[in-house]
Amino acid sequence: MGFGQRAGNFNELGRVNSIRPSSGTPMTQVESYEITSSGQPASVIHARDPIFQPGTETVLDANATFFEPVESYDAKGVPQYSQFVVNADVGASLPVSQYYELFPVTRPGTMSVRRSWASGTNSGVATITPKAVRQPQTYRREGLVEISLVTSNDADPEVAYSDDGVSWCSIAFDNFFFNSTAETATVSSSHKTFNKYLVGAGATTSAVASGTGGYSSIANSFASGATAYNTNGVYRSKVVPFLRKNNGTQYYLKTNVTFAGASVNASATENGTISGSFGGVTFPEGYSEFTIGDDPVYKSVPDSGHYIVSVKVDGVAETISDSDRADTTDGFSKTFNDISGNKSIDAVFGYRIVASATGGTGTITPSGNQYFAEDTEVTFTFNQTPDSITLGGVAQTVSGTTFTFVVTANADLVATFS
Repeated sequence: MGFGQRAGNFNELGRVNSIRPSSGTPMTQVESYEITSSGQPASVIHARDPIFQPGTETVLDANATFFEPVESYDAKGVPQYSQFVVNADVGASLPVSQYYELFPVTRPGTMSVRRSWASGTNSGVATITPKAVRQPQTYRREGLVEISLVTSNDADPEVAYSDDGVSWCSIAFDNFFFNSTAETATVSSSHKTFNKYLVGAGATTSAVASGTGGYSSIANSFASGATAYNTNGVYRSKVVPFLRKNNGTQYYLKTNVTFAGASVNASATENGTISGSFGGVTFPEGYSEFTIGDDPVYKSVPDSGHYIVSVKVDGVAETISDSDRADTTDGFSKTFNDISGNKSIDAVFGYRIVASATGGTGTITPSGNQYFAEDTEVTFTFNQTPDSITLGGVAQTVSGTTFTFVVTANADLVATFS
């Protein structure tokens, strides 16, 4: 197409050299072309006469978006232009590409602790050591990649899988050792961060051991970090400069990667197990993924001689019957009906204390079946000073209207009043 004449080297005021589908661009959902022209940019020529798509009689859309041309010069000094055009009105935002890609993601592990203690005639030793209840695993997961042309250079918040800013499990340890005979004491502390691990149930705990002699020890652990992990939603969102429109508007390419699905992060303390099942597949303790709409069932089951102390779903305690607490076959079941999003379930196991009062008008609070995690320090209160107290059939020292002890086994606590 010719548009007027000029003398000498500029005898073509404007001429389209070629128009072809663009290459090297992410425009897969909309028509886009790379136009080369001489004399004047294609957008100027287009304003005077229609530009036809190759092999058709259909002109580019009247609202086609022309981006600023790249200018160069031939041997005769005639300006040569390469101009990108989207055959649509881009506006402030326009989806231009969508495809699926496999990404490496990490299923995090779960870190808890192991408590141990020993007491003898003259000594007591208490220790707490980390315990990985599930190892981290890296695998490939399919994500949906969506690319848009936008006028804003703001990326979406990275609310899902990213190692940046993830609060992995950290545990601080305090250890105290007392020698009351020699009137001496020692204390030590340490701290460790477990990358790729979430905080499991029981990671914050204490252990106490004391002997009948002059030695005793106390160990504490204090955990911080995330208890659940999210690989749904935005995996990454980035915005990079693209081209500037003829009217001066700057455009950017915005890329979002999303994962559809749901997950459950399950953790349990010692003295029991937790596991899920759905569709004939068993899901162990730790982080597991599901399809939105699945109905996985998670069971918290105590070991023999132990009980379920608590089960929390998304941090909220479930109501558990005494029979379920003691059931070492099926335990307590929680069904995540029509699951979506990211869920957590934490089970704590321990012992049962049966508290009761006999004689007179005395009372004990709390009373009846009470469940506590191993090595928990508990206090029971009386409405009046009891005549005697037995714990597991062993006489205890009576001191006022409270009685405090550390739970290390199942026992009956009986307060006798006159």
